[in-house]
Amino acid sequence: MSAALSATACAVRVGRTRRAGPVIARADVHATERTRPLSRNPSCHATVGSTPFSHPRARHDVKTHASSEETVGDKVVNARGSAEEEALGLAAVRSRLDATEGCPPVDDETVIWFLRDRRLDVDAAAAKLEAFLRWRQALGPISETDIQASLSENAAYVHPHLDKEGRAVIVVEISKHVLKNRNLDAAQKHAVWAVERCLSMMADSEKGSGGIYAVWDMRGFSGANADLELAKFCILDVFREYYPKRLTQVAAVDSPWQFKPIWAILKPVIGKYSSVVKFCKVTDVLDNFHPGEAPACLTTGAGRG
Repeated sequence: MSAALSATACAVRVGRTRRAGPVIARADVHATERTRPLSRNPSCHATVGSTPFSHPRARHDVKTHASSEETVGDKVVNARGSAEEEALGLAAVRSRLDATEGCPPVDDETVIWFLRDRRLDVDAAAAKLEAFLRWRQALGPISETDIQASLSENAAYVHPHLDKEGRAVIVVEISKHVLKNRNLDAAQKHAVWAVERCLSMMADSEKGSGGIYAVWDMRGFSGANADLELAKFCILDVFREYYPKRLTQVAAVDSPWQFKPIWAILKPVIGKYSSVVKFCKVTDVLDNFHPGEAPACLTTGAGRG
């Protein structure tokens, strides 16, 4: 499946022709996303390396380390400005990208999403967006064949239904992911492919909110399933650097005591974003779905149903 995505029209209308390029983000966030006050951050600038999966903080100095991010509550939400502010910001970010040699093309929705992520700080948004665009270009198209080694586990997949808030859902059945058998490159590309498939689903739905809800089915977890390297990549690189403010919440369902020492290691690494991980029971997650639309792993199997 191609990683190229389609999206609906941007809620903020501007009087310029959209620059050609793959649609990666959707900017028309619905009422499920709370509005936060905006603040201007210091300007930041980016330089980009050549390795697609190398750590982003080694390539640019945009201040996105967990300890220096804005406060994160129990859900991650994107800030919004007025239509006029966002239209002006869009034009300013485009001006900076157009002046950058070899910067890949990008759609208006993605520009505005990154602008909101950086709280309308044009320089910071342009730097972070350019880093993403160059990284994604270097990564290249992702097909199901490229990630077959990871797909065959059936441990992580995109749920076919949005939740009640219009969020796309990524389900992880953790006991099926065995560290010694995983192919890291395929697993990392699988993560990117899944996020972009979620964005495509929401773009095609009138109810799509732009956010992603992750459901971790923790039944049967053991040390053999602990994959800190992949977890850090997904949370710190994918969802903080490259698809910011997309992961709104994580539901860790029926987490066993064996996960506690792993969480003790992972929690300080992901910093403030650990607050979006909620340890809960099945009923807590089922309430987020319309009848008959919850992930099957929550209603079938040992201890379920």
